[in-house]
Amino acid sequence: MHEDTLRGEAVERAIESVNAPEEREYIENNIMRFFHILRHLGVRISSSETVDAVNALSSIDMLDRLQVETALLATLAKSPEDRVILDRAFEAFFATPEKRAERAEKHRAAREEEAREMQAAEQELKYELEGPGEGETREVSIPLTEEEKKVYCKLPEETKKNLQKYLKKQFQSNPVNNPEDLIASMVRSSLNYWKYYLKQKGDGPPEVDFTGDEEIDGVLQEVVDRLKDEENIFYQDIQKITETDMPTAAALITKLSRKLATRIARRYRHSKKKQRLDLRRTIRHNIRYGGTMFNLQYRTRKVQKPRILLICDVSGSMARYAAFVLQFMYGLSSVIEGIESFIFSEGVERVTGEFGQNRPFETAMADIINRSEDWGRGTDLKRALDVITRDYGRLITGDTFVIIVSDTKTLHSEKAAAILKNMRRKVKDILWLNTLPGRLWNDTGTVSLFKRHSRMFECNTLAHLDKIMRTQMLK
Repeated sequence: MHEDTLRGEAVERAIESVNAPEEREYIENNIMRFFHILRHLGVRISSSETVDAVNALSSIDMLDRLQVETALLATLAKSPEDRVILDRAFEAFFATPEKRAERAEKHRAAREEEAREMQAAEQELKYELEGPGEGETREVSIPLTEEEKKVYCKLPEETKKNLQKYLKKQFQSNPVNNPEDLIASMVRSSLNYWKYYLKQKGDGPPEVDFTGDEEIDGVLQEVVDRLKDEENIFYQDIQKITETDMPTAAALITKLSRKLATRIARRYRHSKKKQRLDLRRTIRHNIRYGGTMFNLQYRTRKVQKPRILLICDVSGSMARYAAFVLQFMYGLSSVIEGIESFIFSEGVERVTGEFGQNRPFETAMADIINRSEDWGRGTDLKRALDVITRDYGRLITGDTFVIIVSDTKTLHSEKAAAILKNMRRKVKDILWLNTLPGRLWNDTGTVSLFKRHSRMFECNTLAHLDKIMRTQMLK
């Protein structure tokens, strides 16, 4: 929908809760610009969806930030990816004046630095060669596009030097002819390779359609940078996440666990009882009738939710992995009441009560670490399983998922495997989250030993953890 159409009655209704005309104009303009930003970030928004969003805004308090974001998410986000982009864009665009000024200054400085790099690249790709006449010289350069220059600026210094030597040699070997176009074609092929390579590494120019508007481009750049940082953290070994990135990682895992909690809470099963219409299955079963709803399909909420027995290795090499898994499970506690948590190294401790007191996870985790006598010591899984099966046998039931977080390296591994084998007969399933990289499994004897009595998954990144929990907990 064109902006002129949006400035009609729909927008007036959307901002009717604001009385002052100048405030109305300001909010209206911001709505337009925000839709513009979403489109430039790749969120597809049709005319009808725009109208839906504006109508939704007309039904809420436009001065309530949470209500506004919720309305936009409900009407514009069609996929999990859209929700992430919209959430980050909303946070960046509807920021305080101080943050806006800081972002504008940062964006301006980045543009100036980019301009200096581009100018330097042009100079580096210019050469002065001997002319056809005695004492004559001529200046030649590579006619590259702006995008190709940006790729060149991102190249490693050693690669730049090698490319410059190659170009100089090519020009000097053709003192009479004008080989610029031919050599430029060769350079473009090389830069296209590097563009792909840098993109895979995450170091290439951001693939976003900038507008030329400094404020909007600043928001776009901030969103792209943040998404890139989050993606890098998502696939990075948890052990290698820096302290600087820990707050971002913690926020990301909180979002992941909340999303899974929502899916668990909303699960349904198919039913012949007329309790709740299953619209998707109804449409699919009635396509043969031209869309007329002859055959209605129903579903009822699944009452049974998984019971979880979490056993985390917190020895020296495992402590950080365990902390992230504990945080993930903490986020599920709102919909899964039966989560029992234990930590172990040389001994074992039950920490379930630490997470049931309606306090921040960080506070609970700090208390556990400070109080624990086992955090960061050696590993004895056999002793931990002995204590759990002996003192907490009531937790080992036919509807219990046992989740073990460990790299399998433990004392008394044979005896631990024997206890695990016996436990496997009594529980619903045993999931082993192995933080050891998959390429090392064949060289680690304890992996095959414990794998016989559990379903083992590689789990050393947030991406691994998210996928395992989504695919296994929703079965």
